[in-house]
Amino acid sequence: MATDVHTTTTDGVAVLTLSYPERRNALNIELSAKLADAVRAATTDEGVGAIVVTGEDPAFCAGGDLAELATADPATLHTVYAGFLAVAECPLPTIAAVNGAAVGAGLNLALACDLRLAGPRARFESRFLQLGLHPGGGYTWMVQRVLGAQAPRP
Repeated sequence: MATDVHTTTTDGVAVLTLSYPERRNALNIELSAKLADAVRAATTDEGVGAIVVTGEDPAFCAGGDLAELATADPATLHTVYAGFLAVAECPLPTIAAVNGAAVGAGLNLALACDLRLAGPRARFESRFLQLGLHPGGGYTWMVQRVLGAQAPRP
């Protein structure tokens, strides 16, 4: 199964599209690295003034690839987190165009953006606690940053 981040730039806006539809754009090491590279490339392109992140149908991002992460060590997790952390640290305005499920790490990716636009099929779900996982990848910081101190917790 091939993963990719397709980049198209129109009128100064780089659209980064996660492409791993067989796994609903789940972030694995390869896809996350490609996302971080695409963010860096857009940031260094003088013709780009903003970034939109979206996912190839049928989802925005179904989270971390749990099959790959089941035996992950801290260094591997940091590699997977690198994609949405590159978005969070991006100096350009970032927009999540959520066109389907944004679950777990996919929710982190949406939260990492400055603004979230939700399409009619958008769904946001943390799922960390239901799976017995710590809400990693900066979730607790990002959700508080976006929703405020009174936001419901997972």
